[in-house]
Amino acid sequence: MNIETITKESEIAIAVKYDAVDFKNMAGIMGEGYQKLWAYLGQRGKEIVGAPYCKYTNGSADFMKFDIELGIPVSEPLPEQDEIYMANTCEGKAITATHKGAYKEVEKTYAPMMQYLAENKLESTGVYYDYYLNNPADTPESELLTKVVFPLK
Repeated sequence: MNIETITKESEIAIAVKYDAVDFKNMAGIMGEGYQKLWAYLGQRGKEIVGAPYCKYTNGSADFMKFDIELGIPVSEPLPEQDEIYMANTCEGKAITATHKGAYKEVEKTYAPMMQYLAENKLESTGVYYDYYLNNPADTPESELLTKVVFPLK
């Protein structure tokens, strides 16, 4: 696995937030949230400019519950509607790696990244991003690509 340190620029995105999401309910919540975001973009005739993401914050000690922000990068600010709002992704130093395979197995990428942090005496902000680089509707599960980003302090 190739883990690298990058300098990431912030992107603007439309987003929705869900609090205290249990890991076992994550797929359903994410499907619901992205459906809202795609519908919002479709109503406005807007296109995305980057990969959809899930931002994980406020994780429980056992990493089974998180607050999440689901977002889709856009080229210009758009009006808020109901629970949809404008957000900014992280910027600055981060480590990143690309996971290939099922979303439910992404922890196979997280574990080496955590080890990389420790070995290189780097400190995460405690916020994690998964960027979904291809579409699960037309990509075999074994070929799914998820870019994992850990912003650094």
